[in-house]
Amino acid sequence: MKTQTIEAKTKEYIESLKATEEILAYKKALDDFENDNEAKKLLTDYQEAQQTYNVFRQGGFDGLKEVEQKARDLNYKLQKNQKIQSLIKTQRSAQYLVANLVDDISRGINIPFVKPQQGGCCG
Repeated sequence: MKTQTIEAKTKEYIESLKATEEILAYKKALDDFENDNEAKKLLTDYQEAQQTYNVFRQGGFDGLKEVEQKARDLNYKLQKNQKIQSLIKTQRSAQYLVANLVDDISRGINIPFVKPQQGGCCG
């Protein structure tokens, strides 16, 4: 089969993928999140608090307990924010869909692909 044919079929495949429930739900959740300044600020504040906590923990600085408590408080608020939770949930579903498709392709052509790291180092 010619490469041009495969590329054309890949474009069709991508268009089909964009219309799946998982991708549509993720796009909606992302739009909802992007339009919510409070949710964006909460996520940014949490990420900054996590970074500060890591610096304090690794450096053995005074005030670690206070920094840790701030990160915990922000994490609690983050867990209660519906837009952030929807974004996380739908992103995970979209990633699983794509990962399963990669597995199917890998099995179909009998060439193993490296699986993406799940959850990262701290998730």
